[in-house]
Amino acid sequence: MGVSFKGDPTAKGFFAPLRFEATLIDCEVEGEIPAGLNGSFYRSCIDRRYPPRFADDTPYNSDGAVDLFRFANGHVDFRSRYIQTPRLQAETAARRALFGRYRNRGTYDPSVRDVSPNTGNTTPIIHHGKLFSLKEDSPPMLMDPDTLDTVGEWTFNGQMRAKTFTAHPKIDPNTGDLIAFSYEAKGDVSPDLAVFVFDKHGKLKREWWFKSPVVSMMHDMAITDRHIILPTTGMVTNQQRLDAGLIHWTYDKTVPAHVAIIPRDGDEKDIRWFHGTPEQAMLVHTTNARTEGSKVILDAPVASNNFHPFFPNADGAPFDVSGVSPNIRRWTFDLDSKDTTWKEEILFNGMRGTSMVRIDDRYQTRPFRYSYMLVVDPTLPFDRERGGKLSVRVANSIFRFDHHGGGIDRLSAGTTHSLSEPQFVPARSNAPEGEGWILTVANDYAEMRSELVIADAMRLADGPIARVKMPFRLHTQVHGWWEPQEGFLKGPPAP
Repeated sequence: MGVSFKGDPTAKGFFAPLRFEATLIDCEVEGEIPAGLNGSFYRSCIDRRYPPRFADDTPYNSDGAVDLFRFANGHVDFRSRYIQTPRLQAETAARRALFGRYRNRGTYDPSVRDVSPNTGNTTPIIHHGKLFSLKEDSPPMLMDPDTLDTVGEWTFNGQMRAKTFTAHPKIDPNTGDLIAFSYEAKGDVSPDLAVFVFDKHGKLKREWWFKSPVVSMMHDMAITDRHIILPTTGMVTNQQRLDAGLIHWTYDKTVPAHVAIIPRDGDEKDIRWFHGTPEQAMLVHTTNARTEGSKVILDAPVASNNFHPFFPNADGAPFDVSGVSPNIRRWTFDLDSKDTTWKEEILFNGMRGTSMVRIDDRYQTRPFRYSYMLVVDPTLPFDRERGGKLSVRVANSIFRFDHHGGGIDRLSAGTTHSLSEPQFVPARSNAPEGEGWILTVANDYAEMRSELVIADAMRLADGPIARVKMPFRLHTQVHGWWEPQEGFLKGPPAP
């Protein structure tokens, strides 16, 4: 029996699985690639090799792939490869899906109950000369940064004891330290958290183990030069859900937010937990953070309701898209106060954001001015007839938020295009903040192909200055990573 995606409701139109790998030397370019744009843009992506065992499973339970755009002297080469995880290899050998609902081993085929479910499909990152593609329920997947060949799961030469590893570690630009955490660190539904600091060579420097007040999805974190900030969310789980054969997560609108503030030079007894409201419990991604005296300040998009349509509400209510739109909020934690709540300020309101937010990573841990977020802008025209008659508005713009002056600049790629997470690239290693380019993959629904859009980060409203035009659709991106040419990477990918 051949492969059929007829029963997969997500495998429609532009979002149908690609199921192929590609190498393309000298991509077609419209416009001019900026002279200073030399380096590698990695994308961690989702793509199903086989139809899912359950039609209601989340698309984020798909196989992982990594795309690479390599820029050199005005030329762009492209390579895409599946991550050859034990999961993908087992399913390829069986010629069918073997893994069940997201993070629920009880729904797997018995033949793979003891096989790692790792897909590595969420975030690429380079640290101590190694390329990782990350998925928060498993250890990092190590890949060759040039060929994209898979090496295998990586535990930092056995230094990592936790069973999971965040999809969003942070690199301190001042020290080169990699700071990461694990939730459900001792296994499914365990409240155990582990936080790690690896130096610039990948050697473990510090490790904390402690427990969370709630077993929840903890997708992202933030760091300052003195503290680590770790927020819980209202996306929770329990053993009863797993025993019932359900997807790992459900959104419980009664669960309040909790935030751990961890001194980077302290130990477990120095960790402070702060407690908020249920309306503050849907923080998916952080923007940036800093410590000023006794105060830890975090900026982040925060929604007031379930952010994920593919994870059900605990009360059985249907997904409500009106509750998705996050505000850009500032949370201030006073470490000198005995109060366990925090001060909240709304910085930007009224947009339909996606929480896909990035900054100039050179400004991690310190005061910054600009952030960039993927946004649904209903004021922009969308050619519904040519764009596939979509029933919902697409993420059609990148907003640049000015955290000093409050202004907004925005980028659009076209009336039939959706965009992916923005990637900021500084014009030079010593360029002022904001001077550089925004990279984002645009999907053209009318032509059923993708293009990598490049825009001047200080002049987004002027539109793209170059488009790397692909002759096919690209995988659905989750997150990306830029590695400058002056790093260890050399030359174009081999054919």
